[in-house]
Amino acid sequence: MTRLAEIEAGISGMSDLQNIIAAMRSLAGMRLREAQRAVPGIRQYANIVAHGIADTLSMIAGAPQQQTVQGPAAIILCASEHGFVGGFNDRVVGAALEALTPQDKLFVLGSRGAARATEQGHPPAWFGPMATRPDAVSATVQRLSAELFRRIAGREIVRVEAVFAVSRHGTVATVERRRLLPLDTGIRSARTGHQSPLHNLVPATLLERLTEEYVYARLTEAAVESISAENAARLAATQAAYENISTILTGLQSDARQSRQSEITTEILELVVGATMVGGN
Repeated sequence: MTRLAEIEAGISGMSDLQNIIAAMRSLAGMRLREAQRAVPGIRQYANIVAHGIADTLSMIAGAPQQQTVQGPAAIILCASEHGFVGGFNDRVVGAALEALTPQDKLFVLGSRGAARATEQGHPPAWFGPMATRPDAVSATVQRLSAELFRRIAGREIVRVEAVFAVSRHGTVATVERRRLLPLDTGIRSARTGHQSPLHNLVPATLLERLTEEYVYARLTEAAVESISAENAARLAATQAAYENISTILTGLQSDARQSRQSEITTEILELVVGATMVGGN
């Protein structure tokens, strides 16, 4: 194979790779926009449930003003299911492991996060695949919530915290750590009225149901925020890869032109030499 043929083969391979990266970039951008559109509605729903909890607390005599609970916690880590996200998983795993104490249990959403935590000597007590788009988050969080409340009922854990990445327009993703249980005492201030709401359940039972729904809503919010931040990281990584491939292609195309010109020059020289030899005879 001539040098020109080798360069052209390289150009073909790089062009195919660039097309794949472009498709990945487009998909990441689409998933990012989907997650960004979903977050406000989920957050609003969580706030509505918080208002319900505040109203329910007003009906329970002697409801504690604050809760200080000591004991093992479930640290829920939201990581990515797939790669090509730069340092995204390193940051969220690092933050989760910083929050983890010897008595706590690590719950992980995302294969990449679970693998990274295990590599660092902290295998998860529970692991589940992370949803790759917002409309699949509900089923993922339902499985996680069921496991959480099963362990809470068995008194294996008494506190729940979530660690997840948040990305905002034009800013680098930050990692948030949010307490879910015991309920934040600030929820009491979310009470919407001064009259007791209409209800069909005993207030204590209603509070329990609303608390479960609140945890579910906040976990859903954390997972969708994580999907948004993950795809923002993937979008940046694919954009950088696309630009690097473009630079390599430009160099290969320049080499191809030079090689093609060299071949043409060589052919001309061979013709001239051949003609000279014929003329000399």
